[in-house]
Amino acid sequence: MRIPDFKYIIIGAGTSGLHLINSIVEDQFFRNKGILVIDKSLKQSKNKCFSFWEKGNGKWDKIISKSWSLGEFISSKGKVSFTLEDYKYKMIKSNDFYNYIKKSVSKYDNVQFIEDEILNIRLENNKVVVVGNNSNYICDHAFDSRITKNNNDSNNGYISLKQHFKGWIIKTSKPKFNPNLFTIMDYTIRDIDETAFTYILPISEDKALVKYIYFTSELADSIEYDNKMNSYIKNILKIKKFKILDEEVGIIPMRNFPFYKENNKHITKIGTAGEWVKLSTGYSFKNVEKNCKKIVEELKKKNPYIKLKSPYKYYYYDKLFLYVLNKYNFYGENMFYKIFKRNNIKKIFKFLDEESNLIEDISIFISMFSLKYIRVVIASIWIK
Repeated sequence: MRIPDFKYIIIGAGTSGLHLINSIVEDQFFRNKGILVIDKSLKQSKNKCFSFWEKGNGKWDKIISKSWSLGEFISSKGKVSFTLEDYKYKMIKSNDFYNYIKKSVSKYDNVQFIEDEILNIRLENNKVVVVGNNSNYICDHAFDSRITKNNNDSNNGYISLKQHFKGWIIKTSKPKFNPNLFTIMDYTIRDIDETAFTYILPISEDKALVKYIYFTSELADSIEYDNKMNSYIKNILKIKKFKILDEEVGIIPMRNFPFYKENNKHITKIGTAGEWVKLSTGYSFKNVEKNCKKIVEELKKKNPYIKLKSPYKYYYYDKLFLYVLNKYNFYGENMFYKIFKRNNIKKIFKFLDEESNLIEDISIFISMFSLKYIRVVIASIWIK
């Protein structure tokens, strides 16, 4: 039996895989290229929310659930309110995103979706053999979203933290929210020795996503998230009665492992496995969009080795951030407060989008200045 031969295979139909197949089929150059997307389950997963900021109108505006132009940061040291100016903070429901992509891609007969669990991939005669539980598949280039044991191992000397959370979409009996104002971080309720905060995206006056987020090395018990959110909703928001309409949970690995070293001219790691999550924030949606655009550009140039590594200075900044939180996890609140208090939101977003110049970078770091921070910077020079 002849094994089907494809130009490209995308392993994983999650956020990064769907972003990538959409970016590819949007370009006329790829209309005669056979493309296969493989996932162990093509059924819709539990709905969750993607959030991101961007200037003005964007590619996904037709499917956004809500956007905000006002924001606030709250800590024990005070509140910082900000206007997003020419930015918008936007939210998309994952099922809306998946449905949109699949409908868009279904128009092209050169794309196939197959359910199979991938066990291994190997190079053979200058081709990639993708070994599935049901069958084998061959292609010129594979895009792999699987996190391998090598880059999931926390004992190989790299810094390893996790952003882990639980969120509820709640509905109140009376208007309680300003639908134009989101809370990016609220440290009012947290354990004093950990970086943990509440995040609020109001959808309407009586509905909001309330999420409790930890930025730590160890995971929390499910009941711990529930206790923190119940306490925040009842004691801080002063909401006594509410319904939970939906729930989402997640774990985002935050590691300074050099994922790009696993790429070669036939295999490119994508998504979390490709270091597409911003280590200092946990945001990835816009990073994925940018990287998929770069991949399309490189494929059209017939460049087999696709380099998606961030400029070194941002890799170092993120490594430094992880090192600070790994060594002094309680310091996160103070560090974020100084950033939001001493810088305008436009400069912060530009820095996090890796579009800042050196003078802007220096001003961000000066805003976080403290003797303890300087000691940590010096100590971090010798880490991987």
